[in-house]
Amino acid sequence: MDNNNMKYISTDNLTAILYADGDKKLQIFNCHKSEYGWNSRDLITSFFGVSNKEFTYKYVQNKVGEVYSTFNNQEIDELLNKINKYENK
Repeated sequence: MDNNNMKYISTDNLTAILYADGDKKLQIFNCHKSEYGWNSRDLITSFFGVSNKEFTYKYVQNKVGEVYSTFNNQEIDELLNKINKYENK
């Protein structure tokens, strides 16, 4: 694994790490928004990398469901849209 060829794509509570070989890794954070305008993100969990084919909406939704009892699924859409936009440049 070459750390120089990784791309991080993030939303408030989710980060996808894209590897040069096409695999992806999901990280889930707890985001604290400050009244002063900055955000703090605490890592809750980081899952093993999976193939591009396995990294689907359902996969992300299931992994988020392991951590959060309720979660705004629009953030999952946002993450996947950012990934698609990056990959289709």
